[in-house]
Amino acid sequence: MSRYPSTDAPTWVKILIIILLLPVFSTPALLSALPQGHEEWRTIVWCFPFYLLMSGWLAWISYNSRQTVAWILMVLMVLSTAAVWMLVTCV
Repeated sequence: MSRYPSTDAPTWVKILIIILLLPVFSTPALLSALPQGHEEWRTIVWCFPFYLLMSGWLAWISYNSRQTVAWILMVLMVLSTAAVWMLVTCV
């Protein structure tokens, strides 16, 4: 028996978080779609996969103890993915 609470999320939450992490693989396409001369945007796009990975990991480990925090992190992952795609494509 461990003295720490279980950090194992239900299977459906794990699948949802993995689906929300799939945009990490689109980073090369995002970087190539950036217009020239916007280096500050390039920095944001470079930081985006690290943000997604950290948010996914935190949502994964916090789901059992703090479900509201995990849901907020997952919603922020969706909103930030949409924001980065809009940043790249709506120039």
